[in-house]
Amino acid sequence: MSPTGGADGRALVDARGCLTPAGFAALSRAPIGRAPADLAAHVAGCPRCQERMLAGGAAARPAPAVRARRTPRLWLGLVLAFAALVLALGALILAARVR
Repeated sequence: MSPTGGADGRALVDARGCLTPAGFAALSRAPIGRAPADLAAHVAGCPRCQERMLAGGAAARPAPAVRARRTPRLWLGLVLAFAALVLALGALILAARVR
């Protein structure tokens, strides 16, 4: 299998020398350790193709939009602080009775 053409006649690399979707498909279909040497050597030295390979062979996508953070629930903090205060007072009362 040459880097310019696959078994089905489609180009495995583009004009820049990076793998095309057909090239990624050929690399993915190959058994472990039996990938075409020229394609594997290219991916080993090409950061762009490595990124695309990790992304599933598709073109690099921008990061997803960050969702707006929810504001903290003030009432939950107050309830937890009150519960901690009640537990601390209960522990002090029990400690005073034990003496």
